[in-house]
Amino acid sequence: LEIKRLQTELASERETKKKTKARDDVASQDKFLKQMRELEKKFTGTIKEKEDELSDVIQRNEGMKLKMDTLKREVDGLMEKIVEFAELGHVINDPIKTYSTGMRVRLGFSIAANLRPELLLMDEVLAVGDVGFRMKCFAHLNELVKQGVSIVLVTHAVGMLQRVATRSVVFGQGKIVHDGDLETGCTIYEEMLGASDRVRAKKKEEAGRKGEIGSVEICNEAMEPQAEFETGETVRLRIQINTRETIKDARLVVALCSPVHGVLSSVSSPYQGIQFDVDPPGRVITLEIPKIPLLIGAYHFNISLFGPEKVDFYHRSSLRGVFRIVGPPTNADGYGINGITKLQHSWNING
Repeated sequence: LEIKRLQTELASERETKKKTKARDDVASQDKFLKQMRELEKKFTGTIKEKEDELSDVIQRNEGMKLKMDTLKREVDGLMEKIVEFAELGHVINDPIKTYSTGMRVRLGFSIAANLRPELLLMDEVLAVGDVGFRMKCFAHLNELVKQGVSIVLVTHAVGMLQRVATRSVVFGQGKIVHDGDLETGCTIYEEMLGASDRVRAKKKEEAGRKGEIGSVEICNEAMEPQAEFETGETVRLRIQINTRETIKDARLVVALCSPVHGVLSSVSSPYQGIQFDVDPPGRVITLEIPKIPLLIGAYHFNISLFGPEKVDFYHRSSLRGVFRIVGPPTNADGYGINGITKLQHSWNING
């Protein structure tokens, strides 16, 4: 009897555990399904968003591919013309990595220019290559301008701008300091270069000299201060020499300079047989340049003070007497004068 009772209790306990497990399984399943439904809601929105993003990317890529295909067809159609302009027919099938910098610039310029863009942006591209190729580029750019193409040329070589540009924008320390006519912009840029050099030069000046260059003033023929001149006008440089002791047989050496081109010419007082002493506290010496032949641009003087011997050096003062030549206009297309100086010349068509 006792064994039978134990069997009955054991069977009842197993049935109870079985029902409890079934209820727990149902609860766990319900909880799992609830969590899955919540997760599905989250992923449905995320997947929808990703699908939209992927669709946008695909559309953009298709649009880009279409543009690239169009560009490739244009380049292929102009290939012969591009190669001929770049003068690279003998190496056009070689790997680009074997090209020199100049060859790459030639090819890049030729592709961009021959595609007839609405806006052509070039950064120092005309500073590379031989003179003949640059002249061909200038002619091509002028032709593009006539066809309505806008060209933005970024360069430090202001001398080439007159061949293609009609307007200049000058930047200084990240800000626009000039936006207007080309000639004024070139002059302002050259003055900015000179100003930077002037700051560096001033830091190098030594103190306690026996004699030194004092004030320097640029004047017109009437000895009136003036900073702007026309080609052919008389320029006078008024130089103050200061000294604590008498300097016998002093010498002045004056160099006329351009911030872009460096020293253009240098003259000395002994060259014309000029001899002078400088007694304390000093004296003024005037240098006259009649009918100055310089063309449009910014210029300055470097002035050195010496004694009678080569070793008698007292002082050098740089970037003094800054002035500008503002006219007449120059012409880089072969219909006027151009460069740094105006040559005295005449033509004779009868041989």
